[in-house]
Parts: sequence; structure tokens; C-alpha cells
Amino acid sequence: MAQHPFLFWPRSLLLAAACIFATAAAAQGEEPVETVTMVQDAGYPPYMMQTVSGPQGIYADIIREADRRMPGYEIDLRALPWPRALHLVSTGRVQALLGTYYRPTTRPWLREYSAALLYESVFVFCRKGVAQKGWTYPDDFSGLVFGNNSGFSTPGSAFFDMVARGEIFLNEEQTTDLNLKLLHLGRADCYVQDKSVVDPILDQGQYDRIEPVKQLTYEAAFVGLAETWAPAAADRFKMELDRVLKDMRQDGTVDRIVFSNIMD
Repeated sequence: MAQHPFLFWPRSLLLAAACIFATAAAAQGEEPVETVTMVQDAGYPPYMMQTVSGPQGIYADIIREADRRMPGYEIDLRALPWPRALHLVSTGRVQALLGTYYRPTTRPWLREYSAALLYESVFVFCRKGVAQKGWTYPDDFSGLVFGNNSGFSTPGSAFFDMVARGEIFLNEEQTTDLNLKLLHLGRADCYVQDKSVVDPILDQGQYDRIEPVKQLTYEAAFVGLAETWAPAAADRFKMELDRVLKDMRQDGTVDRIVFSNIMD
């Protein structure tokens, strides 16, 4: 029977090898990868959603790229109905909430917020000459045809109430680009969408008959850190995440992520 080659090593070499292996193992243990559990909304496209492949959307893509640039962390991102996501963070069962607005009064269980991921600025866009900037939304837009991304709730509940009553006509398409194309061609009158989603397409100069008519909302979205997360660990994570988010904004990564999501 063949004998293991280590049996023929001098004792001094065996001790040296053991020290090397022990030192390497200790070195690996000095900087362990920390797992951060984070939840997002499962039904707020294009920012946050759940698909068969898992959590998706603009914020999911931003946080995955940030995770790639943070070798000391592994972010475990999950998509859930928003009330469930809030409950898990508020009860300390997960560490962070992706895509939250700044709500210190109604969400006191968020101790800290990251740098802004993105600013959501929702506008009504219309063909030039169709609507006036002083109109009240959605009441004064009665009788018009609106485009909307299929399944999107962006236009708001009052808007959809008017659709249900037959006071606004709705045409839904799969993508922002297709909705803007139909709006430009006169197949629709107006379209409600986030400005950061629409502007990259309008900047290409193809749809020069479209103009923003009225701003509806303006909110910054953040990663909120749970009050139950140990402050020292949470602050280290926030500092590293903020650094990476700043780099991603400066090198154009965030803009590219937004554009790739709206053009899918």
C-alpha cells in the first residue's frame, strides 16, 4: 500500500507547513464577509418588483452593482409586498429597507438613511398644445387618452378612478419608449412617468412634440437602516455604501442602469 508523502517529511517542515496553513486561515478570518439582509417592494416597477428570477428593477440593479464594489459585504436582497417589507424591518428581522422615502415620523424604526439612490420626479407629459401647465391633475385632463406602462400604478389612484368612470381613456403598452412613440404620433394625448425615466429617451431628439406639463411628485429614495441593527456595524455599512453610490453617480453607472431598465 502506498504511504502518504507527508510521512517522509522532517518534523521541522511539518511544523512549518502547519504554521503557514494556520496563518492563512487566521488571515482569512480577520476580514469575514458580512451578510446584510435587505428588502424591497415587489410591485413598484420600474424601480422595484419581483419576477421569476428574483428581485428586479432600477433599485435592485443599483444595489447589486454597489454590492459588487463592496467586497466586505454580501447583500441578500428580497422582494416582498411593501407592507410586509416594512413589518420585517420595523420588527428587526431584516437590517435594511431598499427604496424608502425619508419618513422619520412614520418610520421611526429607521435609524439612518443612505445617500440618495435616485430622485423620483413624476410628471405628466403631453403632446404640445394638448394641455395647460395650470391644469389640476387629474380632473382637468378629463376626456383625454393617456398612455401607461402595463401594470404601472404611477398615475395614481384618483387617475384610475376616473378611468373606471370612463372620464379618462387608457392605452397600456409594455415600455416607456413605446408609450412615448405613440404619444408623439398622436395615438395618445398624455403620459405619466418619472422624469428620470423619460428624459434619456427625449434627449435623443426623436420625440420633439412631447413636453412635460405638470410635476406631480418629487421624492428621493434611500436605503433605510433598521434601528435594531447594531449602530457601529450599520454605520460602517452606510459609510461604505455612500462611498460606492457617489462613485456610481459620478462614473455614469446609475444613469446607465436607469436607461437599461426603461429600454428593456
